[in-house]
Amino acid sequence: MIQGINADYFDGKNSRRYLVTLVVRDGMVSVSGDGVAFEVPARAVKISGRVSDMPRRLEFPDGAAAVTQDNDAVDDAFAVAAHRTLAHRLESRLGYVVLALVLTVLVCWAGYRYGVPWAAREIALHIPPGLELELAQESLRGFDGYVFRPTRLTATRQEELTKVFAGLREAAAQPSSVHLEFRDANWVGPNAFALPGGVVVMTDQLVELLGDDKQIAAVLAHELGHVERRHSLRYVLQDSITALVTMAIYGDASAAAGIAVAVPTALLHAQYSQGFEREADEYAFQLLKRTGRSPLALGRALKALELGSQARNQNGKRDSRDFGYLSTHPPTEERIRAAEEAAR
Repeated sequence: MIQGINADYFDGKNSRRYLVTLVVRDGMVSVSGDGVAFEVPARAVKISGRVSDMPRRLEFPDGAAAVTQDNDAVDDAFAVAAHRTLAHRLESRLGYVVLALVLTVLVCWAGYRYGVPWAAREIALHIPPGLELELAQESLRGFDGYVFRPTRLTATRQEELTKVFAGLREAAAQPSSVHLEFRDANWVGPNAFALPGGVVVMTDQLVELLGDDKQIAAVLAHELGHVERRHSLRYVLQDSITALVTMAIYGDASAAAGIAVAVPTALLHAQYSQGFEREADEYAFQLLKRTGRSPLALGRALKALELGSQARNQNGKRDSRDFGYLSTHPPTEERIRAAEEAAR
């Protein structure tokens, strides 16, 4: 006995659904029911692959189609191998499903761990310097509107430190567009950081805490390392990659706008990777030697910053909003040991 296949039939001319039965016999497919009656060669019918119990689609030469969930009957009637498709083989076996899940997790993890940093680095290297500087200026305006106040350092002190910075920049062969900005930021505390485009910001609180120009120079050399390796831009790109992907997939321009708005906050909270910090420290050690200074100056600066941080803790001046210099860097002792080794 030949078993019919119950299906919904659509003639392709309107949205009406016809309830029909398909019968395959002697190489022909007979379709009948609900006012529909025709016959076509079985080889002319295109059958969609089988995936679990998902409905199958059978397309006819004139553009009409039938949809059925009777997958076994379709396989039997059309002599389709039950496991013909790779998708059906995979989804039909629990081991394959578990393996696919594990592989998906590994691929996602590898993409986040290695793919995102690689993409950020490649993108950063191809962003025009002018655009990067514009991003830095916008970020600084954002800081000035909510976080910073005009510096309280005297003009003489600013000039002294600017000369120190200029000497380091020239020794590093970095362009004149790389410059130093001074800001009063009691809420932020002793801090220095590099914005995209080569703008290095140093707070009055850092200058007051260190006092020693050699130690300040060491911190500035470290920040020039971030500038040279474009760490700030790479960090922003890494931190914003999800928004960029969303924009690319859904065409949501607001995602790009969100990136620009979030840049100042992202940089203030920036916790560079251990690799970034090691690169910047190594760069600083070499630059300090090149300018006749000892890498030990960076170790002493870090120690002074740590002691200052401990003092603020003891005095109850630090809270969850504290953005002190060491709050976004690796363990101080490790970096001090590296400075001592570089000085030998």
